[in-house]
Amino acid sequence: MRLVSFYRSSPLLLLALALGQSAPLSAQVYSAGFNKAEWATQSGSFACSLSHKIPGFGSARFVRNAGAGEFFELKNTNQAFPGGTVKIESVPPMWRSDSSPANIGQAQVSGKQPLRVTGAQIGIISRTLEQGANVVFSSAQISSNGTSLRVGLEANKFSPAYSKYQRCVADLIPYTFDQLSRTLINYTPNAEELNAGAKGQLDKIVRYTKADPRVLGIIIDAHSEKLPTPEEGEAAAQKQAELVTAYLIDKGLAADTITTRWHGDKFPIANNENKAGQAKNRRVTIRLENETTRKEMEKKIAAIKDAEQKAAEQKAAAESSAQASSASAELPVNLQQLEQMVEQQNLTSGKQPAVKPAQ
Repeated sequence: MRLVSFYRSSPLLLLALALGQSAPLSAQVYSAGFNKAEWATQSGSFACSLSHKIPGFGSARFVRNAGAGEFFELKNTNQAFPGGTVKIESVPPMWRSDSSPANIGQAQVSGKQPLRVTGAQIGIISRTLEQGANVVFSSAQISSNGTSLRVGLEANKFSPAYSKYQRCVADLIPYTFDQLSRTLINYTPNAEELNAGAKGQLDKIVRYTKADPRVLGIIIDAHSEKLPTPEEGEAAAQKQAELVTAYLIDKGLAADTITTRWHGDKFPIANNENKAGQAKNRRVTIRLENETTRKEMEKKIAAIKDAEQKAAEQKAAAESSAQASSASAELPVNLQQLEQMVEQQNLTSGKQPAVKPAQ
C-alpha cells in the first residue's frame, strides 16, 4: 500500500488515486477538488487574468498584459516547489475510465520563485483543462521531509471562465504607452484634410487615452518645410496642427487636455533642398503626457532655464568687464583734463566731449 500525505482529504484522495501508479511513495498533494473548484476572471483594457485558488498551497493564474506575452503562474503562499524540474501531467477524473494520466510537459523552478510557464506550453495546459482533465504539477526532487510536492488544477468550471478570459484578451489594447507616447505623422503640401494613415494613428491615441486615466494630456507640435516666406510656413503648420486637434476632439477627447502649437520651418529635421527632406519636415508630432513624462519634461525645462540664466550671467559679467575696461581707458589722466571736460560738457544733451589723447 502506498503512503500518501494529504491536505484536507477527500478530493485530494481522489486526485491521488487518479494518479495511479505515477504517484510517488510519499507526496504532499494540494487541490481545490471537484466540488470547491472556482475559476475567476478579471478583465480590463490593459490586462486579463484567470485565477484558481488552491487551498493550502496558493493560487494558479493565466495572465495576459497589453503589449506583452501571456504567462501561466503557480504562486505559493505556503509550501514552495523545490528548485529544479517540475513534471506536468494530464490526469483524467475518476469517472473517465477510458483515459489514463499522461505527461504533457515540464517546467523549471528556481529557488522559492513562483513556477512560471510561457509559450506553447500554456496552450497545452488550457486545452487539457477544457477537455475536462485535471492538470497536475509534480516536483521531481524530494524535499527535506522526504515527500514530493504535487499541485493540481481542477478542470471543473474552467471552460466558461476561460472563454470569458479569451474574450478579454481579444479586446486588449495591443499597444503600450511607450509605443504611443511620441507619434509622428506626415502630410502632403497644401493638405486640406488628414489622410487615412494619420487617422489610423490618431485612432490608436484616442482609444488608448480614453482607457488609461494616467494620461494627463496631449501635446501637438506641427512643422513645415521651408516655404517662400516664414508666414507661409507658419500658416501651413498651423493648418495641420488644427486638423489634428479637431480630429481628436471630434473623437471624444477633452479640448482642455490638448496643447496645440505650430512652428513653421524653424526646426527642420532634414535637408530642405530636396523633396525627400521637405517631406520629412512636413510633420506633426503628438506626444502623450503622464506623470513620469511630465516630471522628466519639467526637469529638462529647469535645466534649460538654469543654463540660460548662467549664460546670461556670464554675458553680463563679460559686458560689465568690457565696459569697465573701456571706461578706464577713457578716464582723464590728470586734473587738468577733468576740468576741461567739465567746462566743455554739453549741458543740453549731457554728453561729454571726446577725450583727446594726452600729448
